[in-house]
Parts: sequence; structure tokens; C-alpha cells
Amino acid sequence: MKWIHRLGIAFMWMLPVNFVVLTGLKVAYRVPLGEEELVGLSLAILGTVGATVSTRRGRVSRSDTPGDR
Repeated sequence: MKWIHRLGIAFMWMLPVNFVVLTGLKVAYRVPLGEEELVGLSLAILGTVGATVSTRRGRVSRSDTPGDR
């Protein structure tokens, strides 16, 4: 069950990393930014918040049950 939780956290962290990489490449190649970047930014914020909440919630629940490691 832990690997599903960790896989979910990794997926959530992919959203902001993807945004940074793709937007960075567009800026490097001087491509004008459009509406896609606003959608990407909102997904990056959602992913960051989701991953942070999942990470903190996982730490709290794991620290409550020390025998479940």
C-alpha cells in the first residue's frame, strides 16, 4: 500500500516539474507564451499542493503506527 501512496506523490510532483521544463524550453527558444502556460501553471500549483498534502499526511499516519513499517 505504501508504494501506491509514493507513486501518487511522484505523479503529483511530475506536474510542476513538467511545467518548469516545458516553459523553460519555450523561453530558451524564444517562443511566445500563451494560454497553455496558464493551464500548465494552474496544474503545477495543484500538483504541488496535492503532493505536499499527501507527503505530510503520509508522514503523520506512518508516525502514528510505528509497527506498520
